[in-house]
Amino acid sequence: MEPRKYSAGIAGGIVIAENVTYDELLTRLLDFVSRAAVARAIDEFDWEQEEVLRNGLRAIDFFLGDKALWWDSDAFNTEKEGTRRNGAGERFLEKNELDARFLKKIDADLRGHLKRAGYVTPSLISSMKPLYKDISSDLSDRSAQAQKALVAEILRS
Repeated sequence: MEPRKYSAGIAGGIVIAENVTYDELLTRLLDFVSRAAVARAIDEFDWEQEEVLRNGLRAIDFFLGDKALWWDSDAFNTEKEGTRRNGAGERFLEKNELDARFLKKIDADLRGHLKRAGYVTPSLISSMKPLYKDISSDLSDRSAQAQKALVAEILRS
């Protein structure tokens, strides 16, 4: 059986992952989020990184195959009803899928990876501010240590 393939991106053409397994999707999301947090910490971030900071995983569009994944059943049903009234209800269901558990699962799995790396964070669904703050603090500490080590190395020369 062929593994399920996922894609993820941010409106405006930013691709985080394309046609990858769930495990690879997690890896790509961790990479994107980690790089975004570091970029934010050194004040060299792009709009999409700021979007994820402010809106968490909700800022990212997820796809399973060629179907958009929805986790908000109210929004999904409202959109489905609107397209049904316009005669496009069947097409909507061909291109969209409701999976309310997906966002919670990916949130839990990402936080599990981050916890193993030393970052215990609340849910990433609606905001990543606490995570960005922790990574920024860690980066600052490591930078200070690197600066001291470099000076010490120069003085020993």
